[in-house]
Amino acid sequence: MGGPLRVVTAFVASYAAGFFGYLFITPAVLSWYESLTKPAFAPSQSFYAVIWLIIYGAMATALAIVWTKDPRAPHTEGWVRFFFVQLLFNACFLMFFLGMHAVLIAFITLLFLGFMVLSLAASAGEIDRRSVYLMIAYLLWIVFNGYLTIGIWLLN
Repeated sequence: MGGPLRVVTAFVASYAAGFFGYLFITPAVLSWYESLTKPAFAPSQSFYAVIWLIIYGAMATALAIVWTKDPRAPHTEGWVRFFFVQLLFNACFLMFFLGMHAVLIAFITLLFLGFMVLSLAASAGEIDRRSVYLMIAYLLWIVFNGYLTIGIWLLN
């Protein structure tokens, strides 16, 4: 697979994980979310959606940078595979939280996701430092989502 195809695949795969979560957003889900008692600093639904769109772009950019830097290097191949695994956990978080309203399971999924993203950020430095910064932004968003998710679970 050539460099341009890897870049396109990185963006399609990253946004596909978000699109999977979007499939669970219905008027019933929106009213359920609005009815919840939320912790301090909980953003509005529209702000939340915009930030996720930006984060998916950052994730995709990190993947594209790593995947095109030295695609045949063993470290790069492992990093890319692990990135796709974390995309699955990202989609599962949205499914558990929005689709099933399983807030505690969503939080546990975020813990695993956070560990994976931390591992990706830590190991990306060996490939390209720019990916580290992009993954750290994603990690900070996961930490914030963890705060919101556990807060929602405790308050409801």
